[in-house]
Amino acid sequence: MEKPPLDTATQPRASPRLHLRVVLLGLPFAGGAGLVLHILANVSLPLGIAALAVLGAAIWLVVGTRLRPAARRLLLRRVGVGTVAGLIGTVAYDLVRYGVVAAFSMSLRPFHVFTVFGELFIGANHPAATLFVVGLFYHLSNGMFFGVAYTIVIRRPAWWSGALWGIGLELCMATLYPSWLRIQMLAEFLEVSAIGHLVYGSVLGLVAARGLAIAGRTGMRGRP
Repeated sequence: MEKPPLDTATQPRASPRLHLRVVLLGLPFAGGAGLVLHILANVSLPLGIAALAVLGAAIWLVVGTRLRPAARRLLLRRVGVGTVAGLIGTVAYDLVRYGVVAAFSMSLRPFHVFTVFGELFIGANHPAATLFVVGLFYHLSNGMFFGVAYTIVIRRPAWWSGALWGIGLELCMATLYPSWLRIQMLAEFLEVSAIGHLVYGSVLGLVAARGLAIAGRTGMRGRP
C-alpha cells in the first residue's frame, strides 16, 4: 500500500517536523564532513565530499517528494535565506579574523589554509593564485552550506542561537586543525578562530531571522 505524503500541514506554518529537518542536514554538511574524513582517515577530499553529497541529495529527493507543497516551499525558502545569511556571515568571519590579526600584529596567516584546500582539490602543481581561489571557493561554500543547515534545523533563528552554532563549529575546528596543519602559533590561532566563529554565528542568526521575516511577508502577499 502506497504511503501518503508526509502530513506537515497541521504543523506551525506547515514546516517539516524536526526529525525530517535533521536528516536533511547531510547534504549541507557534506563539505565539512568530507574534510573531517580527509583529516581523520586520509580520504580524498573531493571524493569524500562527492560521496556524501550524493547520499545527502538522495535523502533530499526522498523526503522532498513526500512533503506537501506548502512544506516544500517553506523548506526551499529556508535554503535560500540560509545561503545568503551564510555568505554574509562568512564574509564577516574573514573580515574580523583579518582585523584581529592586523590590529594586534599577530604572526598568524589566517588565509593560508585556502591554499591548502586548493591543493587538496586540484593538486599542488598549479599557480598559487589558482590554489587560493579554489580554496576560497570551498571556504565560502562551506560557510553558505553551514548557514543552510542552521536555517533548516533552527525554526526561529536569532543572534544567540547563531552564536552557539558558531561555537559548535569552532570546537570542531579547534579539535582537528592544530594537529592536521601542525599549527605553531596555537594561542593566536585559537583566539582568532574563536572570535571569528562567534561573529560568523551571530551575523548568521541575525541575517537569517531578518531574511525569513521578509520572505514570510513576501510569501503572504503573493498568495491568491
